[in-house]
Amino acid sequence: MKLLIVLILVFFSLANSQDLDSTVALDTIKPMRLVVIGSGVAASYAVIYFALLKDGWWDKAEPFRFEPLYSDMHYASNLDKFGHFYAGTVIGELFAMSYDWAGMTPFASALWAGITVGFTQIFIEFKDGFSPYGYSVWDAATGTLGGFYAMGKRFIPAMQYVDYKFTYWPNSREYWDRSREKGETGIWFDDYYGGNQTHWLSFKFPQISPLALALGWGLHDVYVSDEQGWDKIRYGYYVSLDYDFEAIFHPQKTWSKNLIIILNHIKFPAPTIRLHPDAKFFPLHPMYGFSVNL
Repeated sequence: MKLLIVLILVFFSLANSQDLDSTVALDTIKPMRLVVIGSGVAASYAVIYFALLKDGWWDKAEPFRFEPLYSDMHYASNLDKFGHFYAGTVIGELFAMSYDWAGMTPFASALWAGITVGFTQIFIEFKDGFSPYGYSVWDAATGTLGGFYAMGKRFIPAMQYVDYKFTYWPNSREYWDRSREKGETGIWFDDYYGGNQTHWLSFKFPQISPLALALGWGLHDVYVSDEQGWDKIRYGYYVSLDYDFEAIFHPQKTWSKNLIIILNHIKFPAPTIRLHPDAKFFPLHPMYGFSVNL
């Protein structure tokens, strides 16, 4: 499960981050710290493979193949590509933090973070190549692109004011019910239905307010069978208040800055208006709960 990848690397990064004061030169590589990072990454890959990917979520391995382009570009109306990008952004940030700790320059940290995420995506997709789904070139590409998000945040001034965020809440249970009917357990990151997953661009105004304005998108309609076709699914679009935790807490220590970076990739519940396909107000999106038609 890709959630475990993120959790392992979050723990690894935060556990090994130190306050980078004048005694730790960012342009001086610390070999032992690189060894620690390399060992941690190797151990994480081993755990991920043997605990999660060795058997996969399919019954048995099939001959390696690439996923057909049509299904790759239509599955989940491409919301899965945003999911791969988001995973790449979070994991890339964590790798960049770890490489900072090892003494790399900020540019080298971000560059190698993107490269490492690229290899991680290839590793995951290679295993998928033996599944009924096949190796998705576009999944690997979007995940790798997300891995270079940290470089953009560090070196493109405009990106300092934009955060890429994600929410998941099972407002619709249809995916889980259909999975149970087919004898499957289901995986939350494959649950794209009924507004359960929402991706966001959050625009910050740190000199004005700790609140931000977020624009979101996700699949509006509920479960669709293969026969119905993904091209019949509609997107839902949202505008919402959001929180800029860096502006709220003003972190000073390296560990707290790193923690805030990760928190700023999560869209926490806030008043939200769905603009399309039917206008509705949600006091605490992503929890649909009480809502008002507009």
